[in-house]
Amino acid sequence: MQLKRLEAYGFKSFADKISIDFDKGITAIVGPNGSGKSNITDAIRWVLGEQNVRNLRGTKAEDIIFTGSASRKALGVAEVSLFFANDGTLPVDFREVVVTRRLYRSGESEFYINRSRCRLKDIYNLFADTGIGHDGMSIIGQNRIDDILNSRPEERRAFFEETAGITKYRNRKRESVRKLTDTENNLVRVQDIINEIENQLEPLARHAEKTRIFNGLNEEYKKCRLTKLAQDYTRESQRKQDNDEKLVAGRDAAVAADTQVKAVAARKEQLGKEIIDFEQQLKKQAEKNEAIRQKIEAASTEMAALKERQEQSDAAKARILSRRSKLNHEIAQAVADMAQWSEKEAQQKKDLALAEELLAKEKEKAKNIAERIREQKEVDKAAGERREQAQAELTQKQQELALIERDIENGSGDQEAREASLQEARQQLQELAQLQQRLQAELAEQDEAIKQRIAEQQSAQKAQREAASRAAGCERRCNETVQQIKSAESKIQFLTRMQQAYEGFGKAAKAVLKCQEGWRKGVAGAVAELIDVPREYVTALEIALGGNLQNIVTEDTDTAKAAIAFLKRERQGRVTFLPLSTIVARPPQAIKFSAQEGVIGWASELVKTEEKYTKIVEFLLSRTLVVDTLDHALALAKKHNYKLRIVTKEGELLNPGGSLSGGSRQHQEASFLNRSGEIEALKQKLADAQAELTTLKADRAAAQQAEQLAARQEEEAREALHEANVHRAELRVSLERLAENQSSQQQAVAELEKAAAEIKATFARIQEKRTLAARAVNEAQRVFDEADHAAEDAAIELEDLEQDADDLSEYIQKREVNRAVLEQEALRSREYLLLRKKDKERSEQALRDNEAEEQQLVAGLAESVTRLEEISGQNANWQRLFTEGQEAHDRIYAQRMTKLTESQQADKDAHEAAKKLNQAQEHVHKLEIIETKLQLALEEWQETILSEYGLTPERALEEALDIEPPEVYRRMKELDKKIKELGPVNPNALEEYEEQQKRHDFMQGQANDLIEAKENLESLIADMDEAMTKQFKEAFAQIQKYFGEIFVRLFGGGKAELKLLDENDVLNTGVDILVTLPQKKRQNLSALSGGERALTVIALLFSFLRYRPSPFSVLDEIDAPLDEANVVRFGSFLTEFSENTQFIVVTHRKGTMEAVDTMYGVTIEDAGVSKILSVKLDDIK
Repeated sequence: MQLKRLEAYGFKSFADKISIDFDKGITAIVGPNGSGKSNITDAIRWVLGEQNVRNLRGTKAEDIIFTGSASRKALGVAEVSLFFANDGTLPVDFREVVVTRRLYRSGESEFYINRSRCRLKDIYNLFADTGIGHDGMSIIGQNRIDDILNSRPEERRAFFEETAGITKYRNRKRESVRKLTDTENNLVRVQDIINEIENQLEPLARHAEKTRIFNGLNEEYKKCRLTKLAQDYTRESQRKQDNDEKLVAGRDAAVAADTQVKAVAARKEQLGKEIIDFEQQLKKQAEKNEAIRQKIEAASTEMAALKERQEQSDAAKARILSRRSKLNHEIAQAVADMAQWSEKEAQQKKDLALAEELLAKEKEKAKNIAERIREQKEVDKAAGERREQAQAELTQKQQELALIERDIENGSGDQEAREASLQEARQQLQELAQLQQRLQAELAEQDEAIKQRIAEQQSAQKAQREAASRAAGCERRCNETVQQIKSAESKIQFLTRMQQAYEGFGKAAKAVLKCQEGWRKGVAGAVAELIDVPREYVTALEIALGGNLQNIVTEDTDTAKAAIAFLKRERQGRVTFLPLSTIVARPPQAIKFSAQEGVIGWASELVKTEEKYTKIVEFLLSRTLVVDTLDHALALAKKHNYKLRIVTKEGELLNPGGSLSGGSRQHQEASFLNRSGEIEALKQKLADAQAELTTLKADRAAAQQAEQLAARQEEEAREALHEANVHRAELRVSLERLAENQSSQQQAVAELEKAAAEIKATFARIQEKRTLAARAVNEAQRVFDEADHAAEDAAIELEDLEQDADDLSEYIQKREVNRAVLEQEALRSREYLLLRKKDKERSEQALRDNEAEEQQLVAGLAESVTRLEEISGQNANWQRLFTEGQEAHDRIYAQRMTKLTESQQADKDAHEAAKKLNQAQEHVHKLEIIETKLQLALEEWQETILSEYGLTPERALEEALDIEPPEVYRRMKELDKKIKELGPVNPNALEEYEEQQKRHDFMQGQANDLIEAKENLESLIADMDEAMTKQFKEAFAQIQKYFGEIFVRLFGGGKAELKLLDENDVLNTGVDILVTLPQKKRQNLSALSGGERALTVIALLFSFLRYRPSPFSVLDEIDAPLDEANVVRFGSFLTEFSENTQFIVVTHRKGTMEAVDTMYGVTIEDAGVSKILSVKLDDIK
């Protein structure tokens, strides 16, 4: 397999699309620092699946997208593609494979294989066990060297696993372990269901047996009832036949009585007509009298109404007068209020005018101060300019005086030096012998000083080595602690993401808990979220709750119904809901366990939760007991006849009835019950690690400071030794030249005498110039002091004015606030005046309405008096007419009564005839009722027999039992008693029992399947462990051999070996690297120099490539720490291994460039934008 090409767009500094073709052999990427060479390495690492932005030299994901420059806008997407020629290495049926990764600034990522959308996991699987990966040895940068060497042995083994080709096995094992965990969890849940079903089967069996007995009794009862119905039907049929004969005779008697009734009715009809005539006359007279009476009543009513109206008018007049008095008072009060508020408004206007006047004055004052500040600033500026001019003049004069002083000093020094030299030259000849003795003595003292300096230097070197060792140890521990911190932070982020995503919850529970619909407010959460379990009881409570951990607690049943509707609508599955409004807490059983060994307590009492969720906990756990060990649990269960549900701290579960579940549990990342506790523990661990890191950094700083101090002491001792050696050499030279100096002293004396005379004359001229310059400096100093004082005074005046302006500005703000308050008060006064004015106008209008109402009332009263007199006269006439009408009515009434007496006798005759007819008809009617009842009874029995048994009465007689009616009745009563003794019977018990039995058989089958799957997974994991162990051992042995050989070739000697920390745990133990450099003792990796560390990693890389050549390898400036000789060795190794591995090298070393086959240059033509250039190898070589 070969990496053919890289294409990138928008990745880091590559704003424009780039394309780099990679040939076989060695390809180099060169360019100046900051040009973007390493961005190519980052691009390859990123597209292969790197998730940690820090490993890509960034802080957040969007850092890898081109951020823009002075001339280019930022881009919104970064995309990188790698093109591979596939020779069968990759498990896909394509000759060319293109892997693409794309990131948008919104944070959305996309992955593609041959332009088809895929997951990051698919890319990992594609390159698994190929030696290619973002975190393997196929991509190594300079910073990666320290990561490899400083990493913990357990982390380092990942490189060996990738090379050994067991990564795919490791991933499969991880997936199998996950499946095994899921299988065990499913098995626990299935077992819980089986236990629940078993708890239901026993009562269902009793109910089913009860139902079978009931069905037998009920069948016999139905037979007896059918017999009774048939016998009753036969008896009533005979009664109906007898009744039919009586009904015929009764109807004949009724016809004879009816003839007699009709004769009497004819005579009564004639008398009736005559009575009706009189009644019509009475009616007409009564109507006439009634009309007159109604007129009398109407007149009386109207007269009463008129009198009542007069009384009401008098009362209304009194109310009008009272209302008028009240309105006059309100008008007077409104006038008084208006006068009062008018005065108040006038005063407020005066206050407002005064406030505005004062505000205007203050603003004018502020304007004046601002003008003075402007003028003062000009004064201050002018004073400053004068001070600067005076300062410049003073500085110039002082410099001139300093030059003259220097000339004087130099001249004085020259003169004194000349005189001293002359005196010395004169005396030197006499002192030569003494000088020789002194120099020899000083030479001996200097030899002793050199010995002392050598001892001091050696002591400082020893202290420096010890401090460096301490600093390296602290650095190593710091790195380990940093790794611990990163690991803890990563785990915290991982667990937090799991918690937020409800990882571990079922699909349906996740859907409900993540839903954003309105009913979600009524969801309190899952049971696992609402309870807090002590760490030591987490396992026990997880087993005890089982699937109930994912039950959803809601405020009421309406929320649960809405959530169920949502799950149905979205087809997300099923969830058990626990509405707080309907759940009834179940108190623990009344059993005392205080004296029983091993009992911890009821599970519901070990869980902490909010008060309102207590009944949920009691509902789920109040009948579950927690004990410490399985032995105690078994003893306790036996003591209580296996009626208790018991769970141990290790997770063994004893169910009522005696069933028992338990065994090992695969380690799993914090379950959703103790996930919060795990996060808190990790945070505490993180805090401890950070505190330890702070201490280690302080120790490292102290060690580094001690190392620096020792280095300075060593440097000082070395310099002192150097100075001592130099001084000793100088003494020797002085002694040698002492003789030569004697001959030259005479000539020197003559020259010194001549020079002394010249210097004396020059010194006199300079003294005169100094006097003039000193006067000029004093005058310039005086001018500067005056200008400086003036500038300070101007600055102080300006500061005072600015302070006055600030104070006045604050005062003006207060005045403006006061003015606003006054304006608001005046506005409120004005509004109140308008309101009172409206009140006064309304009262005046009401007063006018009151007076008009009074006038209208007086006029109506006069009309009522006139009308009352008129009606009184009419009523007297109507009373006379009514009396005459009553007399006529009485005469007609007497005539009617005579006819009515005759009619009453006819009625008596008719009554006797009708009585006979009625008796005949009642007899017939009773017989007809009996007929109807008998018919209805027969029909009802017929319908009952048909509906209950599906038979005709005749067929029922055939099916009936051959027993007498009393025996039937006795047997039915006996059967009814037995049925009642059975009590309530569930008619569906048989079906429910059979259904639950089938469900139990099905779940038991599921459990057996899960047990088989668990055993298969355990066997598969064991097989993979065996295969990985064998393959890793073989690979490790070969890599260890190659590493030792290549290390010796690179270092020209020495020794290197790889060691497993625990050979009994090959699959998990760490890998240590032990190196011994030529002519040195074995050293810690952290004590190696940068070049030595780089060569060690290079040796490890090539040992991996020799064992299992990688399709390609990317090396980013790992040759930077190497010296020229080692760069040449590195280049020769690249050439040697390039036959089987394609190398892409980012470098700026000439020795490496000379070994490459193809070269690309990276440069920045535009600000912040990298470009790819082709480079001619001849120009480099």
